[in-house]
Amino acid sequence: MNNLRPDWNRILSALEKSIKEQSFRTWFTDTQMIDCSNNNIIVRVPTKIAASFLNQNYTDTISEVIYELYNEKYLVKFTNEIINLDVEPKKLNKHAIESLKVKSRLNPKYTFEQFIVGKSNNFAHSASMAVAESPGTNYNPLFIYGESGMGKTHLMQAIAHFCINNGFNKTYYYTTTEEFTNEMIESLRSNNMQNFRNKYRNIDLLMIDDVHFLSKKEGTQEEFFHTFNALYENRKQIVITSDRPPKEIRDLEQRLVTRFEWGLLADLKSPDFETRVAILKKKAESENIYLQQDIFDYIAENIYSNVRALEGSLIRVLAFASYNKINPEDITIETAKYILKDMISEKEKDITMDKVMQKTCSFYNLTPGQILEDTRKKNIAFPRQIAMYLSNLLIPQISLKEIALYYKRKDHTTVLHAKKLVESLFRDDNDFRAQIEKLIKEIKSEY
Repeated sequence: MNNLRPDWNRILSALEKSIKEQSFRTWFTDTQMIDCSNNNIIVRVPTKIAASFLNQNYTDTISEVIYELYNEKYLVKFTNEIINLDVEPKKLNKHAIESLKVKSRLNPKYTFEQFIVGKSNNFAHSASMAVAESPGTNYNPLFIYGESGMGKTHLMQAIAHFCINNGFNKTYYYTTTEEFTNEMIESLRSNNMQNFRNKYRNIDLLMIDDVHFLSKKEGTQEEFFHTFNALYENRKQIVITSDRPPKEIRDLEQRLVTRFEWGLLADLKSPDFETRVAILKKKAESENIYLQQDIFDYIAENIYSNVRALEGSLIRVLAFASYNKINPEDITIETAKYILKDMISEKEKDITMDKVMQKTCSFYNLTPGQILEDTRKKNIAFPRQIAMYLSNLLIPQISLKEIALYYKRKDHTTVLHAKKLVESLFRDDNDFRAQIEKLIKEIKSEY
């Protein structure tokens, strides 16, 4: 057995000789080996997009390069998560330890520097900056709301990044409403509620994502109410995100609505054209993508629903360039239209929810009556979730509430849940992605 520890720089030098220069520059410029043990190598990359792409396309190639260099087999994995901390916790004080813990849960890209400010989000950005500079004194709580993909979580996490990077001697905690609920349920089950309360009521900056999921959860609302009061009375900062303002969260106790409105409500709207172009350019810069200006303009003119859709367009362009071994800067506007034809349709406005449901039913061998049934059977509920997701994706002018009403759901949080589920599967499951793209083509083929 060869006991020589693989050197990542040496591996990269060998790899550079076997792949295209543009591909190497795009994917491997900012990579770092963070662990090498038990014949497993973990490499950190800047973004989740890069990690997913590299894991799907380059792990075998790199393993072969390593074997040629060291005559030993290694499994390679790419990640954008923080796994190892550079400082030993025992050498840090309590606040520093907690800061490192929360930072490991934050997206490293969600900083104020990476947030593009425009007319649609200037107010929310300014409010978030004010909170970051003086937590617990300005705008408490800060309630940021807007539809999915507008940048709510980005701003929330940017506040924490700012506080940590500026050395504020405070403790921070970021979580989602779903995680808060599950943790409370587990604490109840294990008869450990006192530790749960001590944890959440002794934080200097509490960040809660997707608070609209408190809807109809009476027990969780009760516990969150007391947590909110304890933090507020001790002048601790609370930052909350939601897909709608407090008064529009269905079945939310009035006392919570009132408290959410004590501070500042800041909404995020769809970005205008200039902001969309700036977002695209910023994203391209961070991913080392070089495109012609008319392509940025074309995407910004045609994709306007949310930031995620804009970023998704760049992912497609980059993937197309890499698979076809061409430089992104050589992509013409005609090629861009071809790459993005499933995302941008000149006749998209003609697509109706009736057509989406009909095609989805046909695709999954269901009838419209079945898909509208009040059932949780997976063979019906899952296609219904896909139909709701596609309705939102392909008909941007209709609201989540209208989709929920059409599919006979009680609340548009059901549509939001479907969106998140399908988006997650679309991102992580290649077979599912191909299935959905095929369905999208079928829906658009008649227009």
